[in-house]
Amino acid sequence: MWRKPDGKPTSDSATGPGSIPPRTQPQSSFQPSKPSFDRPAPAPVAYSGGEGVSSDASRIGAGLKIRGEITGSSDLYLDGEANGKIRVTGGRVTIGPQGKVQADIDAKEIVVNGTVQGNLKADAKLRLGASSQVDGALAAPSIAIDDGAKFHGKVEVTRTKAAYAVPEQEPTDETELKPVAANADDE
Repeated sequence: MWRKPDGKPTSDSATGPGSIPPRTQPQSSFQPSKPSFDRPAPAPVAYSGGEGVSSDASRIGAGLKIRGEITGSSDLYLDGEANGKIRVTGGRVTIGPQGKVQADIDAKEIVVNGTVQGNLKADAKLRLGASSQVDGALAAPSIAIDDGAKFHGKVEVTRTKAAYAVPEQEPTDETELKPVAANADDE
């Protein structure tokens, strides 16, 4: 049946027996969504251990194995395997819960949540998380060992570099020592 543009049936259409009723579109509340490419980026993953890992930290994931020396000056997050030596001047080395390291680690800060066999030397802070297993010597000005951490080795609390500096002062009249007589009655 043909319809006029206004949507009304023509006069020649019948509604009697044998006629086909006009077709209507079903009404539905479903509206297909348009794909959106403006979605926000996913939030950064929070790593266990409570301390955040900087977003610009170099990452060695769980499926990677590194043999040799790792050096640099930026933060390092290691959740894979490493054998050798790790030296990060001025940055933090974080061993993730799946990290397995057989290396000496030297950095400004060290956080361990995985397994380490080797000596750890931090210039500022060293922390063994609850899931850590460490076999080796620890040396740092500030050392924290969480409940549940497994540690076998030696601990040495060192001084910060600032503690080694001796301030130079010129003696003033107020700070000069004056001799005192041993017996006040002798004067």
